[in-house]
Amino acid sequence: MRIGTIGSGTIVDRMIQAVKQTEGMQIEAIYSRSEQKARAFAQKHSVKQWYTDLDAMLASDIDTVYVASPNSLHYPQALKALQAGKHVICEKPFVPTGRECETLFETAREHGVYIFEAITNQFVPNYQVVKDHLKDCGNIQMIQANYSQYSSRYGKYLAKEQTNAFDPAFYGGALMDINVYCLHFVIGLLGKPDKVTYTANKGYNGVDTSGVVVLQYPDRLAVCVGAKDSSSENQVMIQGDKGCLRVYGSGCGVCAQVEFLEPKGDMIGKKDTSQAIQLGQDQAFHMIYECQAFQKIVAERDEKTYQKLCEQTKNVVSILETCRGQIQYGQ
Repeated sequence: MRIGTIGSGTIVDRMIQAVKQTEGMQIEAIYSRSEQKARAFAQKHSVKQWYTDLDAMLASDIDTVYVASPNSLHYPQALKALQAGKHVICEKPFVPTGRECETLFETAREHGVYIFEAITNQFVPNYQVVKDHLKDCGNIQMIQANYSQYSSRYGKYLAKEQTNAFDPAFYGGALMDINVYCLHFVIGLLGKPDKVTYTANKGYNGVDTSGVVVLQYPDRLAVCVGAKDSSSENQVMIQGDKGCLRVYGSGCGVCAQVEFLEPKGDMIGKKDTSQAIQLGQDQAFHMIYECQAFQKIVAERDEKTYQKLCEQTKNVVSILETCRGQIQYGQ
């Protein structure tokens, strides 16, 4: 895969790091609206071609475009790349509406190319460990997923220096930027819920600075917490009547550690003799795994795996759209 990137921020730095460690992938071009940023970023990563004209990059011999621009630009830029016959790797959150989501997948199909959402937890080995050991918990009753990380831009936001990360017009906010990882984690295990409710803390411009999504299934609940205005220990607790799986040591996009916790009864006045069994594997840099998966799907034309990923993205986009409607963005 010969890749051209859109964007020049930290997330692109990390993707380039992952691509350099993935056989069959190579960064061939950099695009930015700023000539200074495009040139500097290309020089930083020893990339020969850089562009300030997206159409010019799409006319080059790259075959894949990595979209890591502000959230509001994902759809138009991904659509243009697909129409040019390029595969697309689109950063999370994919797009804000189901209509746009369906259009992108249909356009990819029409042009014989693939489009992927770059959501890391679906590909890391320890997420598969969770899937493999889900049965150990017995009947799943509750999942609690918390990804709370105080944003480096929150201070500017409080000072009314608005950035894309806290701008409703750019689809910023806790739900789209951070809680999306929790949603993907849960939906990848349980599928689409019957009912979704989102309650949020909203800032002066209507953006959600933190919030809680409740996913209701016929026989279980899942709670997804995402915050950019505060922080806490990031973990996922998968609770069943036979025990609990705990994912910790990082945000749930990485799944650094996994352990199984034996069930506890009434512990008042008693010594805790329950055991924690470590299940997690040592992992490489987490973004490598999604790169390997995308390259393999394209090389092998693996439609079965691709369609499964498409369905996952559609389900999460549907939930994001529902949640955003409930808190009436920008009002």
